[in-house]
Amino acid sequence: MNAKKNLRARLVIALVLAVALGLPSLCPAEEDTWTRKANMPTARTGLSTCTVNRKIYAIGGTLSWGGNKTSIVEQYDPSTDTWTEKAPMPTVRSLFSACEVSGKIYAIGGSDAVSRALSTVEEYDPPTDTWMRKTDMPTRRFDICAAATNGRIYVFGGSADNGIRLAIVEEYDPATDTWTRKADMPTVRSAPSASAVDGKIYVIGGFTGPVSESARIYNTVEEYDPSTDSWTTKTPMTTARTAFATSAVSGKIYAISGTPFTTYYSTVEEYDAATDIWTFKANIPTARSNFGASEVNGKIYVIGGMTSGYTVISIVEEYDTGFDLRSLDFNGDGIIDCADMCMMIEQWHTDNPLYDIAPVPFGDGIVDVQDLIMLSEHLYEEIIPPGCIAYWRLDDVEGDIAHNSAGYNDGILYGEPIWRPTDGQVNGALEFDGVDDFIETDFVLSPVYGAFSVFAWIKGGAPGQSIISQADGTGSGETWLGISALDGSLMTGLVLPPVGRFLPQPLESQSVITYGQWHHVGFVWDGAYRCLYVDGIEVARDTKALTAAPLKHCDGGLYIGTSKTLDVGTFFTGLIDDVIIYNRAVMP
Repeated sequence: MNAKKNLRARLVIALVLAVALGLPSLCPAEEDTWTRKANMPTARTGLSTCTVNRKIYAIGGTLSWGGNKTSIVEQYDPSTDTWTEKAPMPTVRSLFSACEVSGKIYAIGGSDAVSRALSTVEEYDPPTDTWMRKTDMPTRRFDICAAATNGRIYVFGGSADNGIRLAIVEEYDPATDTWTRKADMPTVRSAPSASAVDGKIYVIGGFTGPVSESARIYNTVEEYDPSTDSWTTKTPMTTARTAFATSAVSGKIYAISGTPFTTYYSTVEEYDAATDIWTFKANIPTARSNFGASEVNGKIYVIGGMTSGYTVISIVEEYDTGFDLRSLDFNGDGIIDCADMCMMIEQWHTDNPLYDIAPVPFGDGIVDVQDLIMLSEHLYEEIIPPGCIAYWRLDDVEGDIAHNSAGYNDGILYGEPIWRPTDGQVNGALEFDGVDDFIETDFVLSPVYGAFSVFAWIKGGAPGQSIISQADGTGSGETWLGISALDGSLMTGLVLPPVGRFLPQPLESQSVITYGQWHHVGFVWDGAYRCLYVDGIEVARDTKALTAAPLKHCDGGLYIGTSKTLDVGTFFTGLIDDVIIYNRAVMP
């Protein structure tokens, strides 16, 4: 025991000396960041990109909104940030897919010069800079997505010439130049995106219906297993979108930008295929649609596309996914602290990969002072919980902004709520006067899109007041967490849409929360049941599964401390702390 204590003491001394001697930081330069790179020579949208031998090939596309399509090919070298023109593709096309197999690129389908759907397949050989015609895809279509795994290419969905959206899946084997029909996607859709992880393909987002505001935009995620030709529905993406791109890095898929036809999203979401959890990441600087995205050396390059005003662009932006701080929270308690340091010391001079964290990304085969220094540089940093998509800690001390630790939708304070830096249940809190104080956020999560959870700490409140609500937006906003006007108990106004004579009812508990003590309140929707929680205990739950329809749709922002209509009597009186939202069902 004394020997172990002496070892720990020596290690701490070594760490102090290392820092005192000014050893260079072992952390990545900056995490989760975007960098502007050299523009693509030819601005275009509807292009496809593909990586071969650490170089990206930008192929085809449309030169202007409603304008001419092109067959141009330009090669980007990230190591030198330079572009080189290559042999053009034989077929002029846009809204197609390109995939790499065994060092060759296969351009598939799309829309031709006069906007007819194509079945054409062409193979590009980068070393010889030549193209060759291959066997046509059985189904002519555009606005498709494709992904390659185990030496074969899978093409999903898209649109036919008559505007019909498709669920068709076809497999192409480059070794035999043959096509095989596979099991249809569960969801008919056009312009989704697909990425492969560990032999499975994840088809995400897209739309059906007309190309207009009345289209149905999806956040659906469906996993395709080629080995069994079967589909599994996974946790939906938080942001419904189409004409976007995904790219896989180290077992995680990044969904970038895109559109619902009425605007352009800058949001980026990371999907962890192992845990089936989505997390918001740093926004892309240039929101866009119909662009290319490809990975080289763990970085994603977003190329071209179209932005506001139907402007076709040549902008290239590099995304560095950064170092995952969750890998430093060894005991999983949500903070990097001395407990994690002691766990590392217990593994001193072993080759345990969980603790061999430096140099990034894969360590050097031994747990030593380099790993300890890296850990120390992140001491006392909090970890955003998996699946957390919004987190207003309300720990600020002044100002009219409530910062969102998990995303980019900070809240704006209205009225004169008072910051209470030392009076919160967890650090600080915000005090509301019950008259006109509230927080407005642009954070949007439609209840129609699947499981989610919302929790908050509260102290005070009165019957009829709202804790968290959603503005009307398009659809019907509701009170997510509120206080019953009858007896001061916790309730939610989130309901199903009316069906026939069925009138949806709010879910109310019998747990009174207004007697001036701190309470942790929450609402959880798992896709079938609504549940309410107070202080970690389930206090109300639907008696039968609500499977006939999803919850009512709404795309309005959130209010904290008032109702969706800002009615008198609904403004909260008291303290609110740590409002947190997950894109999954969380049991407290």
